[in-house]
Amino acid sequence: MTPHRKLKGLSRIPLPESSVFQLGRNMQRFFCVVLCIFASTCFLRAETVSDVLARMDKAAPSIQAMTAQVQMITYTAVIDDTTTENGTLQMQKKSGELRAIIEFTGANEARTVALVGKLVKIYYPNLKQYQSYDLGKQAQTADQLLLLGFGTSGSELEKSYDVKLIGDDKVDGKNCSRLELTPKDPNVLAKLAKVDLWIPIDAGYPAQQQFFDPPKPGNWRKVTYSNINLNPQIKGTLDLQIPKGAKKKSD
Repeated sequence: MTPHRKLKGLSRIPLPESSVFQLGRNMQRFFCVVLCIFASTCFLRAETVSDVLARMDKAAPSIQAMTAQVQMITYTAVIDDTTTENGTLQMQKKSGELRAIIEFTGANEARTVALVGKLVKIYYPNLKQYQSYDLGKQAQTADQLLLLGFGTSGSELEKSYDVKLIGDDKVDGKNCSRLELTPKDPNVLAKLAKVDLWIPIDAGYPAQQQFFDPPKPGNWRKVTYSNINLNPQIKGTLDLQIPKGAKKKSD
């Protein structure tokens, strides 16, 4: 018998039944993993503007309050400067009115910004000074820009913006659909070129926003939200109480 025939004969030796069974199970697991990856990829690619706006429509009525950690990155084109600020956010809707307070904690730029109805208040603790603005007819614009997408329905967005889906992205490891919003109102468009919203595929509110000034200045501001807590217990009505002795800051 030649060595070749011995090798050929060995190939006919049956594998133990347990080995065959284990091989089958391993192949089954492999194909399950492949199918799961394929399915998730198809889901992400199948996301449309209508899908995202429908999620926002569903989520909007239930969002009456929120707290979160905030990181705001601001880019100023004329001096090619980027600044990063961190803070905390509280937001509530009270009798149809949006109220929000953002407290920035930087040592040099510490300040508390509050939107209370048509009034914007800013307090600078290091300077013991404050500013106050009555927005009047611009209050609706302020509502749209501050916390845009939190409690905002998809249908409301479509009324005020041309909405496009510009792709998939990740924010803090979350799969998101990125929307591009262009204001329809010429008065708003003169101050805001566009807004990008990153909406997680399992949520109806943004994980991140980016606001772009009109093209010529080239400035932008990106706000990222983390540790989002929807509808927490907020005692009373949100407001910014200016400490006694604080002086009004000149413009």
